[in-house]
Amino acid sequence: MNKALIAKGATLIISAAVFLSALPFSAFAESVSMTNAVRSLESDIAVPDNQISTDNYKDTRFNNPISPDFFCADPTAVEYNGRLYVYGTNDHQQFEAAGPDVDNTYEKIKSLLVFSTEDMVNWTYHGEINVGKIAPWISASWAPSIVSREEADGRTHFYLYFSNSGIGTGVITSTDPVTGWTDPLGHCLVTSNTPGLGDCPNPFDPGAVIDDNGVGWLSFGAGTASNGTDYMPGSVRIVRLGDDMISFDSDFRQIPAPYSFEASELNYINGTYVYTYCSDWNNHSEKWDFDCPAPGGCSMVYMTTKTPLDPTSWKMMGECFRQPGEVGFDYSNNHTHMHKFKGKWYMFYHTLMLKHGMGITGGYRSMGVDEIEVDEKNVVIKDTGGTKKGASQNGMFSPYVEHSAAELAGTAQIDYDMTNPYAPIVSAKQNGSWTAVRGVQFTESENSSQPAVSELVKMNIDTIQYNLTVTSIESPSTITMYASAQNGVKNEKSVEVTGKGKYKVTVDMNDAKGFQIVGCFTASNDTPVTLEVDSITLNGKYNIAVAAELTNTREWADGLRNIWNGFSDGDAVYTDDYAVLKYVKADNAIELFASENTGNADNAPLVENPLAFVSSVKGKGSIEVRLDEPAGELLTRIAFDSPNSFTNIYSDSISNIGGTHDLYFVYSDKGVSMQFWKFEESDEVSDRLMGDVNADGKFNISDVVVLQKWILAIPDVNLADWKAADLNKNNRLDIADFCLMKEKLLGEN
Repeated sequence: MNKALIAKGATLIISAAVFLSALPFSAFAESVSMTNAVRSLESDIAVPDNQISTDNYKDTRFNNPISPDFFCADPTAVEYNGRLYVYGTNDHQQFEAAGPDVDNTYEKIKSLLVFSTEDMVNWTYHGEINVGKIAPWISASWAPSIVSREEADGRTHFYLYFSNSGIGTGVITSTDPVTGWTDPLGHCLVTSNTPGLGDCPNPFDPGAVIDDNGVGWLSFGAGTASNGTDYMPGSVRIVRLGDDMISFDSDFRQIPAPYSFEASELNYINGTYVYTYCSDWNNHSEKWDFDCPAPGGCSMVYMTTKTPLDPTSWKMMGECFRQPGEVGFDYSNNHTHMHKFKGKWYMFYHTLMLKHGMGITGGYRSMGVDEIEVDEKNVVIKDTGGTKKGASQNGMFSPYVEHSAAELAGTAQIDYDMTNPYAPIVSAKQNGSWTAVRGVQFTESENSSQPAVSELVKMNIDTIQYNLTVTSIESPSTITMYASAQNGVKNEKSVEVTGKGKYKVTVDMNDAKGFQIVGCFTASNDTPVTLEVDSITLNGKYNIAVAAELTNTREWADGLRNIWNGFSDGDAVYTDDYAVLKYVKADNAIELFASENTGNADNAPLVENPLAFVSSVKGKGSIEVRLDEPAGELLTRIAFDSPNSFTNIYSDSISNIGGTHDLYFVYSDKGVSMQFWKFEESDEVSDRLMGDVNADGKFNISDVVVLQKWILAIPDVNLADWKAADLNKNNRLDIADFCLMKEKLLGEN
């Protein structure tokens, strides 16, 4: 709304000191409540849509990668008090030290990152474990593997094994999953010089597990032994750990893993030990002596046994997770962790997905997770690959309990204060920064089963929009995108590109039946350009993820997929939930099949009682709560003036909300910060007489007249209580509210 409304009386903001110790989530008392908060300052000045940041590195449609801001790889995980804690190699440390557009060579990395979740889509960033400070003797810290157990003192003890570069494997311990880590040994747990190890050139990439008998096991090893071959490198080892988990209680034994490269992992399922590793880049079909298909290059392979110290007992089971480059990501190294959480099995892994969103060329990795199928009875893992969409939400995300502001699914231009890793503070880098949470359930759907997506039907193509991120360009240029229809007609549209950044180009396809070429580009004056096609939007409705790098600096690298790529009839070329581009042999074309229903209707009721949004905030400005997208419908806002300390603020009452929504918290000004938030029932709805805009305690014709004058922008007309006129309950005033006010007055008379 263009016209500012100023309340008659200034609201007094009472600063409250917030003390939060570094305790697990369950230990926190609820510190955000209307009982210890003050009402929001009156403000109706919304953040303009064109000022809401679009500089988000993670696509708002997807749950992968886990972190929208930090590069992290080589995942491992442990469950504690109902939360899943995930750890990984801190590629972000290398990124910050070496720069965005150089190869990731890992040598700067001496820390690990920690995240946690309760629902697999909203993740809390807990900061880094500074292994270099905890264990100053290390060369680097990569590829962790964590286990935990309750011990005689009644506490849960965590054992975090890590790669000390390629030299060996180290271990640190704690009684907390995030803080308090110590170095129990002062040196590596194992190196190539460890007595009894044998010929293991690189005893790194540990994989640990504790079996049902409480016995700990450790696997590790890479490189080729002196008597090894490409087919059987001979460097993988397994050992039983001592009772203290930091010593050994058996001889080292070899796991005969063909084409082993790196990334050891251990699981224990139904009395069976499962060893997972990353294969090398060789063509494995040339020699493969097992009753299962040969795995692809740099894919994850698994073996099983009941007796892990008997090398002859290990059974080859085959590939369980594909190379990222085979499933729509960049080709990269591969490292996974398999974990069961809340009744479902998940595969954690890494890709180069986030770097494309950031628009850089350095090989920095980001962790993702997808649900997988595991036959526990027969210990069989279904071969699958990663997706951009990622895992679905597992469990309800309630708005009625306190949440950390750093528990999130997406961000744009946000800073973190990690003084307390259990209570991080997020702050806006600029006007219009935002954070987001996924799947917030205000009320439950009246029907437990949601309507299914309608059948995919063939559709003609009116337009194709290319959503681009230019990652490299030597000088300003005109980029032209081309799409060739099934009849060979080439359609095109151009955009002026001044530098790196995001651009959109929409090509009119003139109701084409399909494509020969989904897209390619040229640059004026043959300017060298590298760009990422993040996604394509067909007919203004169907958005399909692509994440393909195009460049004119290499031959045959300037186009998307086409009919000459060797597709078989019915093959999916690009796909999403509600649409697929499919090759149709009879037409020799790539055609669109899509659902006319692109989403489930939310038939959930509105909340029964009015709610208030309550948050612990700092700064001068406002935080808006928007629905389902950064510039989505405004649900509510809080405004505050507390530049020096955190203050609990609550919003006006809201009742026009129900069902499940993604929430976007949009920050009005640089430096505005949030630490916690929640919604709770508000008892203030009776304080306002709806319609009484002049705040005289009565609703009559004079209120209607004042609102009419205000809408007509008559000078010097002010509304004492503009919220009383918001009968449409959308946090803005317009002619619809005026009409409702007249109806209300006539009804009461």
